[in-house]
Amino acid sequence: MGKHGGSHPNEMKDRTNGLPIEQATIPKQLIYPMSMHIGAPAVPVVSVGDRVHIGTLLAKAPGMISANVHASVSGTVIAIEKRPTLNGLSDCVVVENDGLDTLSAEIRIEAEQITEAALILERIQKAGIVGMGGAAFPTAVKLNPPKGSVIDTLIINGAECEPYSTSDHRVMLEYTEEIIKGIETVSNLFPKLQNVYVAIEDNKKDAILAVENAGAHLSNLRVVPMKTMYPRGSEKNLIKLLTGREVRPGGLPAEVRCVVMNVSSVRASYRAAAFKEPLYERVVSVSGTPVISPKNLLVRIGTPVESLLKDCGGFIKSPEKLLSGGPMMGRTLSDLQIPVMKAMTAITALNEKESRIGEESDCIRCAECIHVCPVNLQPVLISEAYRRGDLEKARALGAMDCIECGNCTYICPSKIPLLQNIRDAKAAIRTLDEKKKEGA
Repeated sequence: MGKHGGSHPNEMKDRTNGLPIEQATIPKQLIYPMSMHIGAPAVPVVSVGDRVHIGTLLAKAPGMISANVHASVSGTVIAIEKRPTLNGLSDCVVVENDGLDTLSAEIRIEAEQITEAALILERIQKAGIVGMGGAAFPTAVKLNPPKGSVIDTLIINGAECEPYSTSDHRVMLEYTEEIIKGIETVSNLFPKLQNVYVAIEDNKKDAILAVENAGAHLSNLRVVPMKTMYPRGSEKNLIKLLTGREVRPGGLPAEVRCVVMNVSSVRASYRAAAFKEPLYERVVSVSGTPVISPKNLLVRIGTPVESLLKDCGGFIKSPEKLLSGGPMMGRTLSDLQIPVMKAMTAITALNEKESRIGEESDCIRCAECIHVCPVNLQPVLISEAYRRGDLEKARALGAMDCIECGNCTYICPSKIPLLQNIRDAKAAIRTLDEKKKEGA
């Protein structure tokens, strides 16, 4: 079912939303992709044979739009080679776990209260924090907007509208105090800050209450319950809903005096500032009809997906499709050795009936894809332009502004793979632009 600006897919959260976070099995071998973030791949700074500890820097960001990569176990570097990842075969550092879990000397045991903006930003950058809701944009860059920007509104995104996914829900319930401390930490970066909104869909009443209680001492904090609709958590939608401000196509939230952060990212930012702790673990929900025992798992970055599935007892019956993320925006997992990355919120298994799309037919011009697009694009026209090979038309129609929510594909009665066509169009436009740069 759809409506203007969004849709209402089945939530499918009931198998995991009441389950406490459990520690995932820490595997014998962990795989760290150099591209776990938007931007340039990190560059390895270790060699085969090197000993590492939890928090040891494995790979360094080569520029501003990138992120450091750290070890999530102690052990030995056994390979630096291409391995399967969500982004295809990619350069990875592979570490053999010694099972001792020794911490890097950098990580503090006792929390330190840091209020100096430059030091907070430095620690977040060093820690390799990225957007953990799926975007994977380097957090230190987001928190350091262009010179002259005035930020008066901080929005903490706890919507978690993707079906099946409950990892952020559990983070809000079980790490509530750290989220509030993260808000206090990040608030130090913006001297003109007036409003802090924590946006949570109204299907998470327990999380709304927990955050309200924990943040009651902050006079500028307001928890905003939102009617459940997909994709309620998209950045530009949240800004419009909470402030009435509109981010222009291709624009950034800072232009309308806003910064938006995921709840898990703000918690990780607190731990980076207070403990000098890098992003080496995250909560992942594993669910879906074929999964025997769905769970919310605290997972070390670099853990192969296969290990998480074993923690959940495997499958009642082999799934037809296995996704990183949920059924709306998720990407197919082609190999069970693909490792958990920083922005992997969920692993979702779908059976044959759930993954059946149906035969594609001609567009009937119903305009449903236009009605449900949360950023006011015309998905079918972008798709048609791409299929004709007219990339400039696809660009002009706003292909690069697509947030890849999947609403258009979900609602299309003709079963046209609109999201995939737009993703392909965006990739083709980027390739075209790179070739133009090289030829300049």
